[in-house]
Amino acid sequence: MCGRYYFDESIDISKILQILEKKYNQSTLDLLSTGEIFPSNVSLVFANNDYQLMKWGYSLNKRNLINTRIETIRDTNIYEDDFQNHKCVVIASGFYEWDKHKKRHYIHTDEDIIYFAGIYQIDNPIYNYSIITTEASSTRNIHNRVPIVLNKNEIDNYLNGKYTIEQLIDLQPVFISEADYEILSLF
Repeated sequence: MCGRYYFDESIDISKILQILEKKYNQSTLDLLSTGEIFPSNVSLVFANNDYQLMKWGYSLNKRNLINTRIETIRDTNIYEDDFQNHKCVVIASGFYEWDKHKKRHYIHTDEDIIYFAGIYQIDNPIYNYSIITTEASSTRNIHNRVPIVLNKNEIDNYLNGKYTIEQLIDLQPVFISEADYEILSLF
């Protein structure tokens, strides 16, 4: 599960902002969140071969779903249309998980940017997205779910539907392992 994630404010997104300024009015641009991202925040997402601003939280049956289990996508048809036609990639620096003792951990790699697989739904004026999660492996001692993390070379294949659901379930990046991720207790 991913209850919050982080987008490092020191990452230079000035070129991306120039693109966004052509698409959104200033009041919408002012909604863009960086730093710690909470559900319902508007954040930077890549979809339809372009950068977008989207709100974190997929609306389903009057509920705001921030995460979608890949197994639910596989086993039901609830998300079928959006998984086929509305894939997105959520841009982040790392994510937070809470262990069974309610201790918060920040999980990241040595890369400045990581990419979460997501789906979105069309809404006005800003689309809504949900982060796709899978069972954790190396971070299981913290939490049993993690976002599906794509490396830069996997983004196009994901967005263009070249991965089966089973391949996505198995897609656990090498850099999310005991040796490669850093866990920092924030409290």
